[in-house]
Amino acid sequence: MHSRPPRQIEPTLAFTLMKLALQVFEKKVAELTMEEYAEAYLQACHEMSLQEKILLSEAACGVIIPHKTILATLFTLQAEHGDPENFFHYLQRNNLQLDDYLIVLRNDLTVETILARIAFHADPVSHQELEAYYDNHLDSFYSPEQRGTRHIFISTEHTYSDRKADALRHRIQALHSRLQHDPQNFSMEARLHSDCTTAIDGGYFGRVSPGDLCATLDHALFRLATGEISPIIQTAQGFHILFCEAIHPGQRLTFQQASQQIQQILTREKRNTACRTWIKSLFHNLK
Repeated sequence: MHSRPPRQIEPTLAFTLMKLALQVFEKKVAELTMEEYAEAYLQACHEMSLQEKILLSEAACGVIIPHKTILATLFTLQAEHGDPENFFHYLQRNNLQLDDYLIVLRNDLTVETILARIAFHADPVSHQELEAYYDNHLDSFYSPEQRGTRHIFISTEHTYSDRKADALRHRIQALHSRLQHDPQNFSMEARLHSDCTTAIDGGYFGRVSPGDLCATLDHALFRLATGEISPIIQTAQGFHILFCEAIHPGQRLTFQQASQQIQQILTREKRNTACRTWIKSLFHNLK
């Protein structure tokens, strides 16, 4: 049984409930169960209290959201609902009028701007912190084995008769037989016969990591030795032949290779910490 929001509900609460229902439960408010609605309601009340303190803080002074920014956000949201009329009806179902929605949207964008400014002034990440993170997370910076791969694909998606299916099967079998005798002709055969978009490049997929292909092809590819041709692989789309052109062993990324990724991780952590610390100070200063 689904819950329903009250007929009369404060606009900011309606807006916050609508946002949380999508973010947390990927549902509209009216689709929430009683338990989900209760959880969203409590969280919405907490967020409203927090937003009020942020908007009344000194950091909010001088923060102005241009009207064109609000309208641009509104137009984006309207586009997600198909057109303005659908969006208008969506607001009505969530106890919101457009004028009220624009006010709470402005407040929401203001809070985002304030927190972005607080985050921007977080302490920079030091070189020592980068090195320490790398040393403590070595297993996270490992590049898996890759295969230089070529692919031939014969599509069966528009095959409407057993005769045509048999003809395609004979065609792929003859092609596979030729390749087994001379795998070095794979590029030429791919250009001539493959229905894959890679045909123009001689069937070249590039370097393939585990999990890049569908499970059936992935399993076949990573059983091949360098220079080896796979058996004919049949999927719902058609017939495939893979060629393992080269094996590139897995290796650990060097600190230099990983440093940019670590920089992003630690910068995000420091900015989140700066925001949490600042928000806690708002509550502390009220005591």
